[in-house]
Amino acid sequence: MSHDTPGGDDASSARHLSTACAQVAHYAPPRHHAALEEALEALIKAHPEPVLPPSALAGLDQLHLGGAAGSRELLAMAALETPEGMPLAILEPGAGLGGLARMLVSQHASVGHHVTTLDLSESLCQLAVALNRATGLRERIRVLEGDACYPELHPALTGRHVDRILSQHLLVHLSDKTDVLRQWHDCLNDDGYLVLHEPVLSVQAQAFHERPQLPVPWALTPRADHLASCEELHEAMANSGFEVEAHAELTPQVLAWQARRLRTPSPGAPGQPPLSPVQRASQALTPELIFGSHFPTMQHNLAEALEAGWLEVHLWRLRKRRHP
Repeated sequence: MSHDTPGGDDASSARHLSTACAQVAHYAPPRHHAALEEALEALIKAHPEPVLPPSALAGLDQLHLGGAAGSRELLAMAALETPEGMPLAILEPGAGLGGLARMLVSQHASVGHHVTTLDLSESLCQLAVALNRATGLRERIRVLEGDACYPELHPALTGRHVDRILSQHLLVHLSDKTDVLRQWHDCLNDDGYLVLHEPVLSVQAQAFHERPQLPVPWALTPRADHLASCEELHEAMANSGFEVEAHAELTPQVLAWQARRLRTPSPGAPGQPPLSPVQRASQALTPELIFGSHFPTMQHNLAEALEAGWLEVHLWRLRKRRHP
């Protein structure tokens, strides 16, 4: 499916649109496109299959805390297996490169869920289409360019309702979380679910007035940092008409994932087996292509915040509040 751009205008979204554009400008800037496309082309040529498995891109498109394991946890909580085996209409706002969407359609290929991604960054949408094509999934995922906070404003989504909304590390970008959750609430069918995967500020961090050092992946400056506590998120959920049906903290798994990354030798390091052509090509798909030269500092700051207990990672499944 094609990469569609938005139309229309609305005063309620215009007030934050320029700020939002500035916040996503550091993700996959156009000056990185040539290097990313070259690295992707090399991986496609090296891979023995005609199309790449989505897992081959995990080092590039599963950059949230917990990596691909975090995405699997989210999909498990999303209750995507319906009793009748009917396909669901699924929206992922703030999808970025679309790694979660590709994992979803690959895991549920026999069902054929209708998956739409929505992201404000033209750059990320273009790259998502390229990665969907490389994995043979372009016709399974619709990529829309538009404001993830106001899906209703995109002509392709106006008046439409979905069964699931899946969001990874998006609310951390947004100051008015209640307003955004209300918009998503109105896009859901009455029996639908919103699934959130978010970093949060711990109770300990609040007590000691601590926050992760900047830059971090969601913010280069304090003005862009909207990391909230669980209590603040729960208040926003309640005020937007949602109730929590399931909740899990993933911080222990994220810490274990981080420890494995730090102690696992890089392929091709001294004492390690020689790199295969696929491994050599995969090494070029680095997070720096998305986050730029700030990424090592971002990674260090995240690791410190997690180890100090200032930062946690949580997962929620929300449904519309049921009135008696």
